[in-house]
Parts: sequence; structure tokens; C-alpha cells
Amino acid sequence: MKKIFFVVTAVVVTCLITWSLVRSDNHGVSEEEIDKSQIILAEMKWNGEFIQISLEELDAAIAELPTYRQRNYATKEGKTEYLEDYIDKKLKLLQATENGFDKRQDHLDKLEEYTHQLMVEKLTEVEVDAKVAYTDEDLQKYYEENKADYVEPAKARATCITLEDEDLANETLDQIAAGTDIGEMAKKLTEENKFANGPGKSEEDPGNTNFFSKNASPSWSEFINAVFEMEIGEITDAVFETDVSDKTYYLIFRKEEHQAERQKELDEVLSDVKRKVERAAKRARIIEWVEEISEKGKLKLYPENIPTPVEPETPKEESETPEK
Repeated sequence: MKKIFFVVTAVVVTCLITWSLVRSDNHGVSEEEIDKSQIILAEMKWNGEFIQISLEELDAAIAELPTYRQRNYATKEGKTEYLEDYIDKKLKLLQATENGFDKRQDHLDKLEEYTHQLMVEKLTEVEVDAKVAYTDEDLQKYYEENKADYVEPAKARATCITLEDEDLANETLDQIAAGTDIGEMAKKLTEENKFANGPGKSEEDPGNTNFFSKNASPSWSEFINAVFEMEIGEITDAVFETDVSDKTYYLIFRKEEHQAERQKELDEVLSDVKRKVERAAKRARIIEWVEEISEKGKLKLYPENIPTPVEPETPKEESETPEK
């Protein structure tokens, strides 16, 4: 066999344990002072070439991962797990190179295209990102000009019982009218599994709709509008009937709270304002930058030289000859 692979899980674990022992034997020596290039975690022979994977190489590969993934491989067990993935990737790359895929023209073309993309991205960081700046006055100005985008709509909250059985709904309303609290009835109907899937449906807090705005749900617009027209503490004096998706529901509800429409302050929406101001500043800088490099390159456009496409001829329909 021309490929010999010496790595097994036991070896990997042993290597990492050795690393731990080295650290423990070097009292007062930090991990940064250890020569990780000398700690070998795996080795293999590929077509006569001797290849080793050191702790330094493994740590460098982990450092290239997104931050949230790096945390998964911070421990000895995590490094052991990632080493297996890293070896698998390295072997596949060796095999692909041996098969000549590194010399395929289509791959080289894609590599060149990707390289150009990275170059432009880096240049954009220098010419756009690094040159974009805005002040607190810019943020305040944008906020004042776009206040209408930062209005919190009016909201209401109710205690609501939603049922699919009309008779049960009328019985429930009678009990509430007789003095039973609507919240207690909502809890009882939830425990009896009679509560329908609609406003107030909640295992944790039966009946509570939480706050909602007028456009919260087009399907339940009749219920929503009715709540907004009520006074706080007011309860339905008759079962409220509404159709949703070809199904009829029977509701009993009491308005609990109402929050008027309000203008959000700048500090509440600052992150959104910053994002939009920065985006606008970057667009402006990109236009300016393109003009600069166009002027530098003495750019001239000749759109009139683009030929007009020839319209394909419509095939003529054969005339029908009347039968004699």
C-alpha cells in the first residue's frame, strides 16, 4: 500500500494526555510558552512523504473557525474530537490533489474569481468601511427626519375565553355573570381541555392574550377591534361570535389594559438608527469612490455601440385551402 495511516483514537488521546503531562511538569510555564510545534498529534505516510500534524497546526485550524464553534474545541476532549475531523479533511485533500483536481482549469478559474472577490472586499474595507464616519448630530438628524418610523402603535390586553361549543360558551357566560371570575373559568376550561385554539389559549396563563396591536392578526380582526373599542374592565355582555378560516368561535372577554400609541425615544432605537445612517454613509462613499477611480482610469462609455438585437422573424401561418 502506498498510503499508510498511523492515527487511531487511542493515539490521539495519548498525545493530548502527553500534552497535559508536559504542562503539569513545567511548573510556572504558561501554555503560550510551550512549543506546540513539537507536540505531534498524528503522523502518516502518503506516497512516500512523511506528514505530521502538530498541536500548533491543530490550534491554528481551530482558530480559523467561527468564535461560537471554537468554544466547542477548547478542552482536551474537544481538541481530540476536532482532530479526527481535521485528519479526515486533510486526507480528502491529499486524495483530491493526487487525482489532479488542483490542476483542473474550471477549479483554477473559480480560484481566480474567488481571489478577485477577496481583493475587492479588502479594498472596500480600506476605501469604504475605514473612511465612513458619522456623528451624534447625524444620528439625531436622521431620527428627527424619520420619527414616523419609530412610533409604537397602541396596544391592548384582555382576558379571553375561546370556545368552539356555543352552548358551553353561553353556560360559561352565565357562570361569569353569576360571579365566577373570568380568569378562573379560563383556567378551569383549560384543565378540562375545552379551550379552543384562539385568543387566550395558554397552558401557563390561561385567558391572558398578552398585549397586541390592531394589526396583530387579520384573522382575528373582529375580536381585536371589539377589544380596542371597550373600556378597561368592561366585559362582553353576550357571547361574541366570529368566523376564522371557515370555523365559528365563541368568545367571552374582558379588557384588562390599554397602552396608547407613543413615540419611541432615540435611545430606544439607537441601534437601528446607527445601522441605517451607516448604510447610507457607505452608499454615498461607494458612489464617491467609483467616481474617483473612474476619473483616475479616464473612463469613457460608449453605450451607443451596443448593437440592437435582431428580432426573430415570426413564422407565417400557412393559409388553409378550402376543400372543393
